[in-house]
Amino acid sequence: MSNQLDKAITLNLLKCFRHFAQAAARIACAVVSVLGILFISAANAVAPIHNGIPIQQTPKMYAKAVLPIDEYKCALELYTKESNWRVEAKNGPHYGIPQGRSIYLKTASGIQQVKWGISYNLNRYGSMCAAWEFFQENNYH
Repeated sequence: MSNQLDKAITLNLLKCFRHFAQAAARIACAVVSVLGILFISAANAVAPIHNGIPIQQTPKMYAKAVLPIDEYKCALELYTKESNWRVEAKNGPHYGIPQGRSIYLKTASGIQQVKWGISYNLNRYGSMCAAWEFFQENNYH
């Protein structure tokens, strides 16, 4: 009788432990899922930084971040007219957002093209607004 009682107690304890183990497994699975979602969301929420500028910016966002607002407005007008901010824009030997003649612009990213265009316009015209004024007068820059 004592042997049967021990068996019954052992079986009942095993059932309880099995239920606890199943519950613990479900809780662990839920915790791992939540942590996974949090870590994935956090990884995607913060863009890598290059020269202080998040890489996942659009070319327009980059221009707005690096130019004074009045210069940005001129760049916005100029590049909207030139290429409508299309990275793959081509007009004869002119490429990309700034419609420059550099072969580099064929394979450059949108942000690289905007960097190139800003540098070009600052060196040639002195400012983005001067480049926009020249464009308005001559229909090219």
